[in-house]
Amino acid sequence: MLRRVNRCLLCGETAIDTKTTGRFVTTSCSACRAVLMIEFDPPDQPGLRARIERLDDADDGGMAVARIPDVVHAEGRSFRVRSR
Repeated sequence: MLRRVNRCLLCGETAIDTKTTGRFVTTSCSACRAVLMIEFDPPDQPGLRARIERLDDADDGGMAVARIPDVVHAEGRSFRVRSR
């Protein structure tokens, strides 16, 4: 299954660079300079939808630039992000 990330998970910017390799998606945002690696459906944690790791050397104490919504809008559909 193809996994897509359409916006930065920290600031919401839509102009991001992405690279998909299997279930891994790496994103790079020029607005907040965050580099994230997202692993969808990690096999070692079947109840987890995605594992997100920040790869850049940020000195912001891990604080998000914007509030991350609990409802995500993708391709005209809305859905809640939760574990299975």
